[in-house]
Amino acid sequence: MKRIVFCLLCISIACLPTFYVEASSYQGYERIEMTSGKLLADFTEKDYTSYYKHVHKLKFTGWSVYMVNENVKASFISETLFSYYNDGYTPIQYDYKLERKRSSKLGISATGNIGLKVGKDIPKFKNNLESAIKLSADYTISHDEKENYHLSFLVDPGTQVDLYVYGEGKVTNGVAARYSLFLRVEKGGFEVFIVTTEYQRLEKKKI
Repeated sequence: MKRIVFCLLCISIACLPTFYVEASSYQGYERIEMTSGKLLADFTEKDYTSYYKHVHKLKFTGWSVYMVNENVKASFISETLFSYYNDGYTPIQYDYKLERKRSSKLGISATGNIGLKVGKDIPKFKNNLESAIKLSADYTISHDEKENYHLSFLVDPGTQVDLYVYGEGKVTNGVAARYSLFLRVEKGGFEVFIVTTEYQRLEKKKI
């Protein structure tokens, strides 16, 4: 009887549903480009099949982790603050004011049934996955602040002016599986995105 219950438990865990968890605003950025590798959102089924081989092994308890990308540099455009073009024949004086709240410099996301804890504090993975990943000290940085902009400039005829938020960061991602009494109870992909620099860029181009 005990063997039957054990087998049923194994089957129920193996059949845990797969779902996608989105936790942070960085996934809503207009563009993110890594110097190498790819983001968790771009992992394919073939990628997962290959990566999971590294974490499917007997383990009494705790996390088994496979790093795919570790602290890979990335650049991004988080949002375009405004875009103004002049299709006339004379220059146009343009004044722009904005109060903007800059959000946390830290973002995480996960796939499969890896859990997340998202609240007012620093977002975290459930069941202490951070320790298994051995994240850098930058992971503890998280804060919100307000920024005020006041720009005054000329928009020449036949040109377009764009103001956008540009930045650089580091991406760490991979796959992980958590075991309890040799049973695999969680598995999926994880990703941590840390913003290292962020500033506003004004760009003028011909239209």
